[in-house]
Amino acid sequence: MKKIQIIILSVVIFALPCTSFATEPATIIQAPSVPTLITKVQEAKQLLAPLKLNYALTPHYKTTVQARTKTKKQVLTNYTLDIKDIALAILDPAGNIHITAVMQKGSNFEFPDKNFSVTKTSFNGVNSRFTVQKPAGGKVIALKYLITPTESGSRVAIEKAMYPVDYVPYSPELSSPEVVAYGASYLNTVIDTVASQLKNTASQSVPGKLITEAIPPSIIKALAYAEHTSSANIQSLGSLEQMNVLLATNGPDTYKYSVSSDGYFSRGIAQFIPSTYASLISRHKDLNFIQDFKLGMEDHVNSVKAMYVLLDDYAGSIRQKAPQNFLESRTFEYGAAAYNGGVTRVAKALSAYGDAWNNRDRLNTINSLQAQANTASAQIKKLSTKIKSTKEAGAKTALKKDLATAQANKNSAESELATLTNATLRNETINYLNKIYSVIHLLNAESKPTQLALQ
Repeated sequence: MKKIQIIILSVVIFALPCTSFATEPATIIQAPSVPTLITKVQEAKQLLAPLKLNYALTPHYKTTVQARTKTKKQVLTNYTLDIKDIALAILDPAGNIHITAVMQKGSNFEFPDKNFSVTKTSFNGVNSRFTVQKPAGGKVIALKYLITPTESGSRVAIEKAMYPVDYVPYSPELSSPEVVAYGASYLNTVIDTVASQLKNTASQSVPGKLITEAIPPSIIKALAYAEHTSSANIQSLGSLEQMNVLLATNGPDTYKYSVSSDGYFSRGIAQFIPSTYASLISRHKDLNFIQDFKLGMEDHVNSVKAMYVLLDDYAGSIRQKAPQNFLESRTFEYGAAAYNGGVTRVAKALSAYGDAWNNRDRLNTINSLQAQANTASAQIKKLSTKIKSTKEAGAKTALKKDLATAQANKNSAESELATLTNATLRNETINYLNKIYSVIHLLNAESKPTQLALQ
């Protein structure tokens, strides 16, 4: 296949009229005491708003031969998007905002503007990080990025799918006590709004109680942090810094463009998948969820409300499946475990092991049983081979006896393994719960008991 590259536009040509920063979500959240950095971020987004991001499409051809004349002809088959521009807004120590262009080729970047010295720290789409060497002490406080869901196909399909967004990628240079507090305040406002909307909603998990009584709103806050913080990093309040900085600088756009690449297409702050969301809103038509999945996950109040209600639903289902061991004081934990590992497995663990439902020690037993089954399988294979090659009747009889013993050992280990596995939480679910416990501990440490009633 012959490849010819056509560069439509190679660099961004900037015109910098200041327009108002007016991108508003379906639910408007206003946090108080705007830090100076956030004001600069808003100014940077105003500068980025009118800029046009350019891109390059590469046409691909194949050679065809006309049957009658044997004439060769180049036929266009498709295009690929190979190059696109990013605009960076850089804040210098004097408080000035500079705009520069970056050319992206896959996960690689070129910085053609010699007035700046910038390097890529990490690539993650709109949340890619950059380090500024020139101007000295500079930092990226916003970028304009061309999201391109379709990067191969017809020109029309590629161009129709792409759209530009303004976003603030996280970097440690953006963090300060004021910015972190501003982001935390934003999340508190979202959760308070959700709690207000659910204040008269009956709980599915604890009969006779409201959902906000069965599962305290502060617990949902811990779950939100846990969803976007790695287990390895949760050691201090600083571990929650990254999410707070993103919330402070991006507000309602935080995680708006976050889509998992695992095939489930989990989206947004709540990390829902389409089928789960569709099922939830069909069960709770009275709660006025946004019907469209993408829009619903982009709206923080709507998506956190969905997270809240789903946890209560999951805990209610577990109560129905394992009523004898269900403890109301652990309602949230059951729901959170199901949020990660599914209702059925959590209910089986609770039914089988009661208060030890989330004990990690059983995983060691599972590993031991799996090793026994593997050993028995290897013995069976070895003995089967020996039996085929053995001629002496007595020796063959003894080998067959050993084979029967190995088969019995394998069957016993696999049977016990199946029983134990079906009623044991996966390691990832136990780690997920421990991550939430760690976040709760951190939030309790920073708050007065009267302010944050975490269990």
